Amino acid sequence: MRHDSTPPGEPLTVRRALLESAVPVSPPHATLVGALEAAAHDDAPLFSFHLGTNTPVDVRGARAIRDGAARWTAALVSAGVRRGDRVLVLLGAGPDFVEAFLGAMLGGFIPVPLAAPLTFGGMEKHLEHLARIAESAEPAALITSPRIATALATAPALRERVPRVIVPGDLVGMAPMHIPTPSVDASTTAFLQYTSGTTGRPKGVIVSHGAIVANASAIATGAQLTSSDVGASWLPPFHDMGLVGVLLTAVCHPYPVHVMPPERFIMRPHVWLDLIGAKGATIAAAPNFAYALCTAKVEPTPERRLDRWRAALNGAEPVHAETLDRFAERFAPCGFKREAFLPVYGLAEMTLAVAFPPLGGGYESLGVDREELAEGRVVPRATGGGSLVSVGGPVAGTTIGVRPSDDPDGAFVSEDVVGEIVVRGPSCMGGYFRNEEATALALRNGWLHTGDLGFVHDGKLFISGRAKELVVISGRNVYPSDVELVAGRLSSVQGTVAAFGRFDAKAGTEALVVAVESRTTDDAERTRIAAEVRGELLGVLGFPAEVHVVGYGALPRTTSGKIRRRECAAWLEAKRAAT
Repeated sequence: MRHDSTPPGEPLTVRRALLESAVPVSPPHATLVGALEAAAHDDAPLFSFHLGTNTPVDVRGARAIRDGAARWTAALVSAGVRRGDRVLVLLGAGPDFVEAFLGAMLGGFIPVPLAAPLTFGGMEKHLEHLARIAESAEPAALITSPRIATALATAPALRERVPRVIVPGDLVGMAPMHIPTPSVDASTTAFLQYTSGTTGRPKGVIVSHGAIVANASAIATGAQLTSSDVGASWLPPFHDMGLVGVLLTAVCHPYPVHVMPPERFIMRPHVWLDLIGAKGATIAAAPNFAYALCTAKVEPTPERRLDRWRAALNGAEPVHAETLDRFAERFAPCGFKREAFLPVYGLAEMTLAVAFPPLGGGYESLGVDREELAEGRVVPRATGGGSLVSVGGPVAGTTIGVRPSDDPDGAFVSEDVVGEIVVRGPSCMGGYFRNEEATALALRNGWLHTGDLGFVHDGKLFISGRAKELVVISGRNVYPSDVELVAGRLSSVQGTVAAFGRFDAKAGTEALVVAVESRTTDDAERTRIAAEVRGELLGVLGFPAEVHVVGYGALPRTTSGKIRRRECAAWLEAKRAAT
């Protein structure tokens, strides 16, 4: 990685926030189909599916995965699906999902991975969201479970947009169909990744074969991945972190991965750490909340050996130094080393990975003055401020820059100035499917505008928030992640915290609204908790807040368990209107 040189005519002490990887990306295969065929030829060990305590582990090598995928190809061809058609894949985290997804690609179709309903939200609401995706994707078929297929009778908006429904049972007696795919090259669309938002018009990210293999190669380089590594994942397979970061990277750079359903981890987080220990896993990834959940719920018993875990990736949401510190301290008796932590940055529009820190160096946190950061300036502060974690530099083949938030097409800002993060490289999306307006906003002059805020300090990237989620109070920026971290430290807050803004017409500015979960149902105790949270936020951040205490597990989440701030705001507003 190099830091871009200072533009002519400027003081030599000024460095621009522009980072470019010095490592070229050189994937061994031009397409994911080619990677799968090569892995199948060698019959490399690939996936072991741990679906439940009473279910035998399902071990499948690359050849079995390829042949299973080819059976799904046959089923789709038999159903009349044609090359280039979109195929919705709505299955749980198991071999059927992996093989159906790859089978659609082998046939020259375009798979669209979808979230299977878990414990977060009801079936009716979930199917309403899927109907909006189906309206956008215009699929030729839906691959799903018998349960969902039956539920379609209660979801006419979705059923009318799905001409064919295929379930795993339809593959009984189906022979593999190996179709030559000479027309598939690096520029061919491999799949559509729909963003996780549940409101408004869904946006389908167009991911090409070239983007997949480039990103998988960058991940393998950043994590120094070899066939001797062992993975352990509970990540949802339909989401970019689990799909690209785990499953497709393993196809492109074969190594054995142990896979478990996300609902098993959410209900019993110790199962993930037990799997890591039992299989001697060397690489495993999760969002920040998962490490916090393990710290709170899992005991560091002697049999939970984590000493082989050399790359503990943390991404998909803001990374908190406090979470990393607590996890490392708690599981040190199990052999976990804090140097294993890899705080990373990525997004679906870049297929996945954008920035990695150096492997084995641990994590670097930077104390900053909160008030200065709210004004867009980075002033280091040893104590009493906020702390942000570095995500390192760009992955192989990628360039990262920071432009002014109020002029995202302007010149790159200097180091230690907050702005919008822009990215370019071979993993960039081809646009949003049939959404020219959104594409034109995101892709401009060769750069992807991420909508994320951040800055470069000492040649390293730091993420400070999401532009659309900022709360602006009387001209001052408030980062929801800061608010949630401060409130979440209180012992009386027993679940998730969500912070967002609500326009206050009387004050003429936004008001900070905070919802916290608690197990108590006593009104007096909830009032006390709300007062405690308000006092803590005022004392630490200096902002007054409207605090609501809700039931444990009540706040809307994504299917991977992350909080949905916008939906929380709408849910709370509807709740307020109903009372």
